[in-house]
Amino acid sequence: MCRFWIAILSLSLTSISVANATTVTQEQLHQLTLRIQQLQTQMHNTRTQYGRLQRQLQNSEEDIGEIARRLETLHSARIDKENTLADLDNQQITLQTQLKTQRQVLAQQVRAAYIMGQQDYLKLWLNQEYPVTIGRVLTYYDYFNRARSRQIASIKTILQRLNQLHDTIELETTDLNQLVKNHTHKKAELEINYQERHKILGELAKTLESQSKQLKRLQEDKRHLETLLGTLGEAIKNIPQSPEPMPFAKLKGQLAMPVKGRVLKQFGEQLVSHLKWQGMLIAAKKGEKVQVVASGRVVFAQWFRNLGLLVIVDHAKGYMSLYAHNQSLYTKTGDWVKAHDIIASVGNSGGRKISALYFEIRHQGEPQAPRKWLRDF
Repeated sequence: MCRFWIAILSLSLTSISVANATTVTQEQLHQLTLRIQQLQTQMHNTRTQYGRLQRQLQNSEEDIGEIARRLETLHSARIDKENTLADLDNQQITLQTQLKTQRQVLAQQVRAAYIMGQQDYLKLWLNQEYPVTIGRVLTYYDYFNRARSRQIASIKTILQRLNQLHDTIELETTDLNQLVKNHTHKKAELEINYQERHKILGELAKTLESQSKQLKRLQEDKRHLETLLGTLGEAIKNIPQSPEPMPFAKLKGQLAMPVKGRVLKQFGEQLVSHLKWQGMLIAAKKGEKVQVVASGRVVFAQWFRNLGLLVIVDHAKGYMSLYAHNQSLYTKTGDWVKAHDIIASVGNSGGRKISALYFEIRHQGEPQAPRKWLRDF
C-alpha cells in the first residue's frame, strides 16, 4: 500500500462532485501546494542543520588533527627527555667511577707519602744524608695530592649539577606525561563527539533523502491531480439532464455489496501512522464482476496512480461512489449507469499483491462508513 494512497484519495476524489468540482478542486490543489511548500521549508531547515553540523564536524576534525599533532610533539619531547635522562645516568655512572678511582689513588698516595715520609725522616735522623732530595720528593707528593683533591672536588661539583639537572628533567618529564595524558583524554572526548555528530549527520542525510522522495511523490500527486481535474472538467461539460433516480440519501442501508467477498479492511481502521482507511477493502477472485451500487453518471473511468483502474460514479446531491484496483473497466467517462450495472471486474491493479476491490462512498467530499449504507453488510 502506497504511503500517499489515502492522501491521493482525500486530495483528488473529494473534487469529483459535479456540482462543485471546480471550487473543491482548486481548494484541494491549494492544500496540496501548501503541503509541498511546507515540505520544502522542512527540507530547507534540514539542509541548514545538515550544513551547520558539517561545519561542526569539520571543526572537530581540525581539533582532533591539532590534538594529534600536539601529541606527536609531546611524545617526541618526552622521548628526548628520556634520552637525556639516560645520558645523564651514564655520565653519573662514569663520573662516580672516576671519583671512586681518584679517591682510591689519592688514598694510596697518602699512604705512600706517609710511609716514605716516615722512612725519610728516620734516615735524616740516623744518617742525615740527602736532605735536599728527600725534601723534593715530599714536596712532589704534596703537590700531586693537592691536585688530585682539586680534581675530586671538581667531580663532586659536576655530579651535584648532574643530580640537579636530572631532578629538573624528571620534573619536566612528569609534566610532559601529564600533558600527554590530558591531550589523550581530550582527543578521546573529541572523537566521541565526532562520532555522535557523524551519526546525527547520517540520520539527517536519511531524513533529507526521505523528504526528497516525499516531495517528489507529492509533486507527482499534484501533477496527477491536475490531470484528473482536467479530465473531470471535460467530463462535466454540457452534462445532459439525467433521469430522476431515487435520491441517494434515501438509499441508506439498502445498497447491495458491489462484489461478494470477505472484508479485509474496514472504514476507520488504522492504515499507516495517523492515516486511517476511508473506505473498505473487499477480497474477491480476479475477474469477479463489480456492480455499481446506485444510479448515477460515470465521471472517471481510467487508470489512476496507486489506485489502478478506477471508476468514480456521481450520484448527485454531493454523493459519489468509488471502485478501485480493477482488472478491467466496462464503462467510460460520461456513461449513465443504473444500480447493479456491471462497471468493472476485480483485479489487483495499482500495485496490490492480492486481488481485491477498494470501495468508498463520499458526501460533499467527506468519506462515509460503507457499512451504514450496505444492506448485506
